[in-house]
Formats: sequence, structure tokens, C-alpha cells
Amino acid sequence: MAEKHLLVKKYLEQHSLVESNILSFNDFLKNKMQQIVNEINDNLENEEVEIKLGKVRIEKPNIIEADGSSTQITPAIARLRNLTYSAPVFIELSIKYGDQTDSAEVEVGRIPIIVKSLACNTFGMDKEELRKNYMDPLDPGGYFIINGNEKVIVMSEDLAANQPFIEEGRLGLTLKLFSQRGSYRIPTTISETHDGILELSFSRLKNIPALVVLKCLGITKEAEIAKYIGHENDCLIVNLYEYAELQDAEEAMMFLAEKAGIQGTRKEIIDRVKQRIDSFFLPHIGLEKTSRQEKALTLCRLLRLYLLAKENKNIRTDKDHYANKRVKLSGDLMSDLFRVNINILVRDVQYSLQKIAKRKKFYSLKTIAKSTLFTHRIESAIATGSWIGERSGVTQNMDKTNYLAMLSQLMRVTSMLPGEQENFLARTLHPTHYGRFCTTESPEGGELGLRKNLSILAKISTHLEFDEPAVMKKFKELGLNAENGSDVFFNGRAIGFVSNPGEFADKARWARRNSELPKELSVRFDEDTGIILMSTEVGRVLRPLIVVENSASRLRDEHLELLEEGKITWSDLISQGIVEYIDAAEEDNAYVSLLQDKLTSEHTHLEVDWVDLFGLITSLVPFANHDPGSRLIRGSKTLKQSLGIYAANYLVRLDTDVSVLHYPQKPIVRSFVYDTLDVYPAGQNIVVAIMPFEGYNLEDAVVLNKASIDRGMGRSTYFRPYSTTELQYAGGLSDEILIPDKDVSGYRTEMSYKYLEDDGIAFPEASMNEGEVLIGKVTPPKFLSEAKDISIQAKKEASVAVRQEEKGTVDAVFVTVDQEGNRIAQVRTRDLRLPEIGDKFSTPHGQKGVVGLIADAEDIPFTGRGVKPDLMFNPQGIPSRMTIGYLIELLAGKVASTNGKIIDGTPFAGQTAEELEEQLREMGFSYDGKESMYNGITGKKMDVKIYIGNMYYLKLKHMVGNKLHARASGKVALLTRQPIEGRARGGGLRLGEMEQQALAGHGASLLLKERYDSDKTVIWICKECGNMTYEDTLRNKIGCDICGSNESEAIEVSYAFKLLVDELLGLGIHTSFELKEKYAR
Repeated sequence: MAEKHLLVKKYLEQHSLVESNILSFNDFLKNKMQQIVNEINDNLENEEVEIKLGKVRIEKPNIIEADGSSTQITPAIARLRNLTYSAPVFIELSIKYGDQTDSAEVEVGRIPIIVKSLACNTFGMDKEELRKNYMDPLDPGGYFIINGNEKVIVMSEDLAANQPFIEEGRLGLTLKLFSQRGSYRIPTTISETHDGILELSFSRLKNIPALVVLKCLGITKEAEIAKYIGHENDCLIVNLYEYAELQDAEEAMMFLAEKAGIQGTRKEIIDRVKQRIDSFFLPHIGLEKTSRQEKALTLCRLLRLYLLAKENKNIRTDKDHYANKRVKLSGDLMSDLFRVNINILVRDVQYSLQKIAKRKKFYSLKTIAKSTLFTHRIESAIATGSWIGERSGVTQNMDKTNYLAMLSQLMRVTSMLPGEQENFLARTLHPTHYGRFCTTESPEGGELGLRKNLSILAKISTHLEFDEPAVMKKFKELGLNAENGSDVFFNGRAIGFVSNPGEFADKARWARRNSELPKELSVRFDEDTGIILMSTEVGRVLRPLIVVENSASRLRDEHLELLEEGKITWSDLISQGIVEYIDAAEEDNAYVSLLQDKLTSEHTHLEVDWVDLFGLITSLVPFANHDPGSRLIRGSKTLKQSLGIYAANYLVRLDTDVSVLHYPQKPIVRSFVYDTLDVYPAGQNIVVAIMPFEGYNLEDAVVLNKASIDRGMGRSTYFRPYSTTELQYAGGLSDEILIPDKDVSGYRTEMSYKYLEDDGIAFPEASMNEGEVLIGKVTPPKFLSEAKDISIQAKKEASVAVRQEEKGTVDAVFVTVDQEGNRIAQVRTRDLRLPEIGDKFSTPHGQKGVVGLIADAEDIPFTGRGVKPDLMFNPQGIPSRMTIGYLIELLAGKVASTNGKIIDGTPFAGQTAEELEEQLREMGFSYDGKESMYNGITGKKMDVKIYIGNMYYLKLKHMVGNKLHARASGKVALLTRQPIEGRARGGGLRLGEMEQQALAGHGASLLLKERYDSDKTVIWICKECGNMTYEDTLRNKIGCDICGSNESEAIEVSYAFKLLVDELLGLGIHTSFELKEKYAR
């Protein structure tokens, strides 16, 4: 396997793990924007004012400053100044009104730019230039910056368009095809009635006889229909006889109109039917009159497939097979957004010009076309994740816990299915996921199986530029004809027939390997239907495989030598046809061998590397092949939650809720992937003993050595940014950043402002506690009085203070201006976090636990060599979880720390346990990793030997310091007068039904009463009728409205109960109280 690692290394050297999203966005900028504008241009109706759209041009990201000047910006500046990293979009616009014509290149708005894409200002920069621009050289890019916040477009999977799906449900056998052209996506369905009539449904036309639609499209003779369908059986004969009386296309159209309820004169009806068929029936083939013949032939092929499926139960579509799915990338999703918003803009321009033309006023094209709404809609969609088509969650905030979490998020693919539904088959690992998606990295809970991560070698097909006429010519040379044989489909369109489909598929693949056809062309021969399916579509998940020829790999030793010497690259292997990318459709025709020495004459391909089974995160887990899948799911999750360095430029960033580990280390037992990729470490190598300790590490708890913490183990810094802006208001008023005057409304105590300097901002290195002011600020009243001068008393205190239950030291202060010229003051605080009881630690194997005790070094057991463990883990955590990889890593860590060499822990290919045991013997240790240990308290030798070694441990982001919450009194809700909810708002802790029962079980009745009476209030009850009475404070009397009695008693009740009584009264339901003596015997 060592030689194969070279292939993976060369692939990762040449390809970014997140390149698919960036390439897709580049294609959007270079091609799709212009295509969308051209489509809109073709569909524009000639009205009174004629508009033509021309060339699209995009500039580099910049901002227009408050003084009107234009400045190019980098992602680092956009983050610090809370700007949107966007570029202006220009379109050539021509208008014609009568004899007058006018044209200009106008700015229609701005579009956010993905970092590291073609339009990014950092594109093409080397490492030194990136550092000068305060950029992390290892920043993968692939995200937007909106108002200073990083947003990621998450790739989403959807059913493939323009290909048939055959399934059997409660309505019988149906064939469904989603015909897509641009943003058009129209389902076309073929089904059968109880009488055997084949029906077609598309758009608003439902249950129309399929043969009637064929006749509308021009195939009117029964013999021709039978010939083109090419599969004559009883069902087809019944349909041919049923509609034999329809002799021509117009008669068929009138019949269809009657079925669909289309009314008008004969000419109007025929025109409407033609328009509906041209626009809504198989629009991916074309929208013109000339496309009708191709649509008719395609419908014949679909009918033949349906008739074959009726006879052969094997012809059913597995929706979870990845040949039937496509992944939507950033370019596809941005195209949908751009198409809708540019359409709105064009309609607005048309409306404005028509109004101006009627009034005969002067106009400027640049003013009319420039739309702030266009910019706002696109930025808002990316900021909120709310996309067109009522989709939500399309974008997410960038996960900055550590560098791996960021990469994992950029490689994530989500399903459109809701997490609340069962959808068992959609969640299950499908055979076609192998090599395309990580088999273990998926969240627990509702999203299990619906959220996947790409495999380490997988890539998603993007726009492929090729000469289509030349490709079609090559197909004809390979045996494609227009007469008869097996159907051939190319990108969802029927292009002809072949007499020998198996031979044609083989020839096409060899032509692809010889670069005579596009390298990413997929060729699949479906043996059940005899159909050839070829595709170069966007969104197919591809994986590389080594080509096998005559029972031997095409990858020879000489190729590996040239690769190692750097004389050839991964791209050369692809261009020479040694390695090829294949999708799930073509892999159905492939026979892949896992091992080179197992190759036979039947094999077509060889695996590049077994690590391709995993995604990036799981491939970094040492000896992952020895752990159960359930543990690896948790392990991949903990790797993304561990603290480390998330970006090298973290000191010039203001990220929310981030931590940095003080002494991160590379693991001494690691996968080769770790060394191949430049990855920031997020863990530490520590000595671990598997043993109980005084009962403090039961139930997943761990015991830490206090001396290890003193030496720096698990130490981290938590960063929290605070920010405010001096906003401008009407009437020349504005906010002010300063030390608030004592007369200001809402003034805090004088001690709250003790750290502020003359500019109103706390000085660096000031140690701040909860409620102390970091940035002093006052704001003018919201409602202007008649007085010209606003007094100090009218101004309101609006300072930024340290959050509740937090503390920190002022780490850095940034003062800058936003796009409107408003001053921004930003302060970053840091808080040292030492490991404490309740903090969570974990290993990459999913063995996580909270700190149960921090023991003094002198109490910790020690070995005969004087080694004391940094962490003690309970042995009961091993048998039930079966994490054998954990045990092997401990053994390997012991070897590595003793001989000073890195141990290869690559899944499926690392050093074996036997090799490690032999090395331990050579170094004088017991082969099984166990050692005699002595009790640190008594000094006695323990009765049993203890398994001790070195392990890579992770400190997770779940720290007690971020979750500690207590409250005595505070804010209450206005309606119920009960404490508000939420730690951040200073709310109370919910005492629910189960807590109430626990307190009752302990007999704590007074505590229970006190807890449930936080909203107590006094109400008066009439002694006579039990009605709630009113209190007249002016006359100092209490009376009853019901019986007129003046005798009432005061009782204490919960205010929420009084609210309930009032609401019942509002519904017309009367309540009365029956009073008894509270302390009566």
C-alpha cells in the first residue's frame, strides 16, 4: 500500500479539498451569468420600449467610501470593517423607443465574491503576499464574507434532472422525468389507467393520453408510432386502436384541448396547445417549434422503457443510487438567485422607462438600471440562508472551532429531505457511496445519514468545455446511427441508436482514455433495458480509479518513480488514461479490485487507496479500521470540536466564540494524510493509564494530573469580541463613543467606567469583570423635541459591557470606519481557561469524558521508571465500546515516544500490533504495554499490571466556563412576571415537571413552594360568592361586582394563575374560589 500512498499525496498536492465549490463559482462568473442574461434577452417581449441586454462584466471586490472614492479590499479588511466582500456587476444595456436609441454599460448592483475564486483580490497570490495582506496562507477559501461574517454555501443533493425514474407505488407503475432547462423544472409522468390507456401528465395538463400527445407532435400514423416505440405488445395495440380516429395533428390538438378544458376559437385553441407543448413538455430538449420532432422521438423512447418495465420487474429505479442524484454547488445555487433577481431588475427597468416615455422626461440609463434592491436581495439570501423556492439553511456561519472543522464544513453535502421524517433508505449507507462519501462522518440525531461529507479523493463534476460537434462526430465513428438498435442518451437527450451497445460503451471508454472524448464523460450500458446513458452533467460525484488492462494495472513502477521524482503529476496520469474519474452510473459496469495481486481478467479497475473509504476527518483517526462505526461517528465529531489553532491570522481577526490551545502538538501516531496536508494541530500527546482512581473516573470521567496542567496541558485562551458603531441620525444627531457623563439617562456606577481612557475605550491588558464597560457610548433620544439643543439628561447610556457571567482581559482594540464613514470601535477580550472539573476531553476514537478530578501529582500512581500518567481513563470504557484502535494507538504512542520516531497509523495500512509489540520488546518493555505501577498515596506496588502508553488527546470546546449559569434575582417577563429564559439574557433556570417531582420526593416542600412562587401576587376574594373583587384605592374600599358584598380576604397566588383566571373570564367562563383557613386544624 505504501506505493499507493504516493498517488494520494500527489493528488492532494495538486488539488484543494474544497475546489469543487470554487470551480463552480468561477464557472458562474465566467459563463453562467452571461448565459442567464442571454436567456432573458431572448425571452424579452417587444413592448413600447424595447430593451436589449449585452455583455456582463464583473470587477474586483471594492467598496465606495463615504467620500465617494473607490477602494479595492481584501478579505481581511472586509472582516475587520464589517463589510461585504462583493464586486460590482456591469451589463451593457440598449434601449429603443420609436426612432430613438440609447446604450450604455450600467452597474446593476453588486454580487458577493467567494474568497480564493477568480474574482477575489487574493487569487494567484503566493504565501508571502498573502501574509502581507493579513491572510492565512492555509486559508482554503470557498466562503463569502457578508457584513464581516463568513458564510458557507453548503452543497445540497437533489434528484437528477432529465433522466427517467421508474417506481411502483399505490397508484401502480409510473415513469417520472424532471425536465430541467435553466430554472425551469417540470415533472413529466407516464402512468396507465385500469383500462390499459397510457397517460401523460406535465405542467397543468394532467392525465392526457400519451398517444394523443405524440400525434400533436407530428407522428400521426399508427405504423410510425409502433415503429418508433419499437416494443409492440397488447398494451400498445390497445392504445393504437383507441385513438386511431385522430388522423392529423390538429384533430389531436382539439382532442387534447377538450380534455384539458382549453377554450376559444379553433385557431386560438390550436395556438394555445402548441404553446403549452413547446414551453412545458420536455423543455430541456428545446422551446422552439423545431424541437417537436425530437420531443416526439424522446416520448417514444420513454414509452418503450415504460412498456419494458411492465414486463421486467428488474427495471425499477433506486432513488438512493447516486447515479440518480446530483449535487448542487455554489455556482448552481448562485445561478438560481441571480436569474430571479436579474429578471426582477429588468422588469423594473422596463416599467421605469415606460413611465418616463409617456411623460417625455429626461432619463439616465445608469440611474434607472442601478438597483440597491438587487444587491440587498442577494446579500440577504446569503446572510440568512433563505433561498428561492422557499428553501432555508442553504448557507451557514463558518465553523471556526478548528481548522479541520472549517474544511469539513466546506466538504459537506446535505439532503433536501427533512430531518423529522424517518426516510430509512435515504439515511442508509448505499454501495454507491463507497469512495464518494465518508462512511462514518455523519451527525447523530435527526440529520443522521442526511448530512454527508465527501471522501478524501472525491470530486464533483463542474462545467466541462468541449466541442460538441466533434464529440457527436466521434460517437458516429464509434457506431452511432439514426436508424435502429439500442437507444443512446447524451445529457438527457436521445441522440440515436447503436446496434451493439456493449461494444459501443467499451469503445467510448477507450476513446475517453486516449483523450478523444472528454475526460469526465460517463458511459453506462444498462443491460436490463439495453440503453446507453452518457453524461457530462454538472453535479455528478466522481472518484478516481486505476485502469486495468489485460489483468494488469496500467499504473507501472516506472510511473511511480517518475511521480516520486516530480517529473509527472496527477494530471498526467489522468491525461494518459492511467487513472480515470468515474461516476456512480458507470461504476455499475465496472469490476473494481481492492488489491493489485488479486486482479483477474474480469477486473476493469483497481482502487487507488483504501483510505478513499473515509473522508478527511476519519482518515486522520489512527487505526480507524479497528474501531466500530458508531465510535468513529463520535470520533469524527470530537475532532471537529477540539481546540487548536483555527487560523494563523487569529490575532488580526474578531471571531465570535473561538478558543486557541496554547501548546498544540502534532500527533506522534498519525495517518500519512496528516503529513500530506498542511493541517493546524488541535490536540496534545499525553501519557495515559487505563486504570480506576479512587472512584473519580467512573461513568466516562477522567482524572487529570495537576502537575501536567501546571506544565501547560489543556491550557487554552477563549476570545470574545465586542463591537459598536457611531451611527448617524436625522437632524445631524449621532451616537458618541466617550466616557458617559453622570447626568446621562441610564448611567451605571462610576466603578463601571474605571478602565475607560479619554477616547471612551478600555485600555489594552485591562482585566475586566462582568458588567464593566469596555466601550463607553451615549445615544441621542429617538424622538426629537422642539428644542434645538438636546440636554445631557436626554441622552441615553448605550455602553458595551462585559457579558453576564464572563470575564476577560482586553487583548486588542481596533478602531476603523464602515462604508458609510461611521466610526466602529471593536474590542477583543481573552480569558485564560485551565482544565477544570466538568471540562470535556476526548480522543479521535470517540472515547470522550469529563474531568472528574484533578489530582495532586504526589497522589498519582507511578511506574518503576518514575513515569506518572497525565490522564487516567477507566477500563470499563473499553469492553462495551470495543475501540481497539484506542488500545493500539496507546501501544504505538509508547513506541514513538521511546524511540523518537513517528508511527504510521494510517487506517488499513499502518503498522500492525505485532510489529509494535516486537519493537517494545526490543526496547526492554513488556510486549503488551502493561507495567507494574505503585500507589502514589501509600507507595505500595499494585496487585495488577496497568496498561499505560501515549495517546493524542483533544480538549473539546465544551467548557464549564462557557456553561456555568446561576441566578438569584433578575429580569422577569412582562406578561407572566416569571423569570425570562436563557443564559445570555441573564434568565433563570427552568424547574420542570421532573425537577418538581425530585424535590417532592425529597420532602423539600418549602423549597418547592418558594421556587414556584417567584411570581406571587395578592388578590382579594369575596367571602360570600368566591369571586375576585376589585380594590378602590381612592375610597380605600374593596367591593364585589357580583354580590355587592364588602367582605373580602387577601390570598397569595401565582401571577400566572391570576392571568389564567383573567383569560378564562375573557372567554366568558366564570371562576369562583372556595376559601378555607390556611392553618385550620
